[in-house]
Amino acid sequence: MSFHDQQYNEKRDFIRMKVQTAATLTANGEQLSVECQDLSSQGVQVVLDKALPEGTQVQLSIPSPTEHLKGLQASGQVTRCVTDAQGRYAVGIQFDSLD
Repeated sequence: MSFHDQQYNEKRDFIRMKVQTAATLTANGEQLSVECQDLSSQGVQVVLDKALPEGTQVQLSIPSPTEHLKGLQASGQVTRCVTDAQGRYAVGIQFDSLD
């Protein structure tokens, strides 16, 4: 099935990739272990045990699975924080910069 044949209700102008990978999020000087749920060139959704208020500035570090590739370093701002079905927090982050 081609991309155009899929039923796709995404309203964004960029593609989000479903991922499940561990990462480190730094917010207010505190390092938090998070799980990335999806990733795009504009932002990421992570899941963690702590709520983060909208507007919080964060730094995200996703390690590379191989030594031959560089991991992702990004800074951004929390745009959304909702409780998921397991009582954890799904946090949307819009990137300000990527490295």
